[in-house]
Amino acid sequence: MTNPRKATGAEARRIAAEGLPAVVLVGRANAGKSTLFNRIAKGGRAITSAIPGTTRDLNFARTKYGDREFVAIDSGGLELGGHERMTERIVTEALAAVGVADVVVFMLDGRGGLSEADSEALALVRETGCPLILAVNKIDSPGQESQASEFYALGGDDLFFISAAHGRGVDELLDQVVARLPERESAAAAAPDLRLALIGRPNVGKSSLLNRLSGFERAIVDDTPGTTRDPVDVRLSSAKWGGPPCPPSDGREILLIDTAGIRRPPKVEGELEHHSVGRAIETIRRANVVLLVIDASEGITDQDARLARLVDTSDRAMVIVCNKWDVAAKSGRKVATFVRDAHERYPFLEYASMVFTSAVTGDGVDGIIPAATQAGDSWRAVFQTSRLNRTLAEATAAMDPPQVDRRRLNLMYVTQVGNAPPRLRFFTNVERGIPAHYVRFIETRFRKSLGLVGTPLRLDFKRTGRSWVQGAPPRPTRGKPRNRPAPRTKPARA
Repeated sequence: MTNPRKATGAEARRIAAEGLPAVVLVGRANAGKSTLFNRIAKGGRAITSAIPGTTRDLNFARTKYGDREFVAIDSGGLELGGHERMTERIVTEALAAVGVADVVVFMLDGRGGLSEADSEALALVRETGCPLILAVNKIDSPGQESQASEFYALGGDDLFFISAAHGRGVDELLDQVVARLPERESAAAAAPDLRLALIGRPNVGKSSLLNRLSGFERAIVDDTPGTTRDPVDVRLSSAKWGGPPCPPSDGREILLIDTAGIRRPPKVEGELEHHSVGRAIETIRRANVVLLVIDASEGITDQDARLARLVDTSDRAMVIVCNKWDVAAKSGRKVATFVRDAHERYPFLEYASMVFTSAVTGDGVDGIIPAATQAGDSWRAVFQTSRLNRTLAEATAAMDPPQVDRRRLNLMYVTQVGNAPPRLRFFTNVERGIPAHYVRFIETRFRKSLGLVGTPLRLDFKRTGRSWVQGAPPRPTRGKPRNRPAPRTKPARA
């Protein structure tokens, strides 16, 4: 058979292992790979369930044991001889992971006993020539080791009896893993400059876009909704996609995260999908910029709008990726009309960038990363107070502030009080009842003047009773006693 080490190549190794040694967990379904992965990664990164076949895509985590850093890779079950298309793809992905591994941990189910299928899968992994360690899982007490002595018949490799659920024997296993890792060749990869998350309804093309952007089939793609379950992480460089340079490297490092499709709660079915949807929502908060993928042939649906609201309330920048545009264009849709209708129906989407793509043909995909990096820059932007107040003066000159409760609104001063996303505080003579149309006008003027794209802009109006000199900053009104002048007395008449 073909050696998967040759099939994946250096590009897969660079993306998959992030420049660090790779430790891959393989074995048949339900042997406990994801449970051990979560323990090694020190967090619930992979969904675990008693249902065989829960893990499908490769799941990556950068972790550390002792003084050694490495990338742990969880894989789907090695179920050889399966006739389903999905099973074949899962096996292919697992073998590809073995091909880029520095150490392979082959896991066996100590409760289920040794089977002929285990021996066949192990023989296949041994053909790759990777350093191999055998771990017999679900051995919760020393007395169970003697009952699992049949696994010694596999021979030829180090054998460890562990309980991934309870941590028994895991430290001894990891001691041997790090001892097998190659010597450090280079410094560990730096933290990513930007975290992007792909979210959307099931079957809108998120995993296909992930594969296009990464340059190889990093995620399993299938017409069946719900194929992706665990979040899938891939490192990219914006230089490849025309993003702005980020010294000292040629491009900024980007972490791209694919997630499970998010349905409306009444349509979430089964234990696994509940876990997947919850993990996708967590991923939104983990990202800086969210790429909301929609099916352009259907238009923006109410569920798409709900997801966009979730992104907005999570204070994340957003790019709307209108995928399957090749299908939409054939049906007569036009970009300008699509954008206008979307903004008329969902006005809160106006700040989000829109990119029109086809994951099948590759058209428009090269516009995703530049749009995302621009949104990320806007999301983190910090502005000088003088520039903000010049913009405020221009805005109030362009449209007179309205009357609020029989008083003319007076926008005295503005300052930035935060970023990610940008937050502006306006000091005024009133702070409630400001008409929504004027707030939108102020927001639009500041967005245009500051060049903000794809990020929420939060405006806060704070009342103050002090009249300031034009352009002077607010003075503190608390904490200092007021020095009142002595009262004047009239001179006594003679």
